[in-house]
Amino acid sequence: MDNRWYSSEPEREVQDKSQQNREQDSLIEDLVEDFRLPINHKPTENVDLDNVEQASLDTKLTASNIGFRLLQKMGWKGKGLGKDEQGIVEPIKSGIRDPKLGIGKQEEDDFFTSEENIQRKKLDVEVEETEEHAKKREVLAEREQKIQTEVKEIRKVFHCDLCNKQYKLAMEFEVHLSSYDHNHRKKPSGGDAKKPKVAVASVFGNDSDEEQ
Repeated sequence: MDNRWYSSEPEREVQDKSQQNREQDSLIEDLVEDFRLPINHKPTENVDLDNVEQASLDTKLTASNIGFRLLQKMGWKGKGLGKDEQGIVEPIKSGIRDPKLGIGKQEEDDFFTSEENIQRKKLDVEVEETEEHAKKREVLAEREQKIQTEVKEIRKVFHCDLCNKQYKLAMEFEVHLSSYDHNHRKKPSGGDAKKPKVAVASVFGNDSDEEQ
C-alpha cells in the first residue's frame, strides 16, 4: 500500500517549524547587532547622543531601525495598510495638546475656535436687510410693544384683588365673580358696605350691563 498521500501533513509541519526558526534566528541577529548595556550598568555621566539617530516627522526610519526591519519581514513595502492600501503613510503629527483628548478632538476644537468661525453667521434677513427694511422692522416692533402694553392695562380690569387671580376674558371674570370661592372670601367682610361690581362691559364700550 502506498503511503505517500499520508505523509504530506507532517512534512508541512516540519517546513513551517523550520521557517519559524529561521525568522527567529534572523530576529536574534538583528537584536544582537544593536548596542546594549548590561542590566546592572549605572550611568556616571550624560549619554553621548551625537552619533545617535533620532527619528522625527521629517526624518524617515532607516533600514537600521529594528521596527522598520520587522515590518519589512512581515511583508510591508512602505505603502498604506489594508486590503486596498488605504491606510495612512505619514505618521500622525503630535502637537501641543491635552493628552486626554483623542486624535481628532484637537482638530475639532481648532475648527470651532478659529477666527472665521467665532462670529455667528448672519441670517439671510440680516444680510439682505437694507436701511429702509431696518426702519420698517423697528416701527413694527415698536407698534407691537405698544399693543402689548395696552392689552396689559386692559387685563388689569379682569384681575380679582380679593382672590389675587388674573383672567383674560370678560366671561371668565364674570363666572369667577359669581363663584363660591369668590363669595366665600367676601363673607368675613359682610358687615361692610357693598362695593359695586366692576364695570366689565365698559371696557368694550357698552355700559348697559353695568350694575350700580
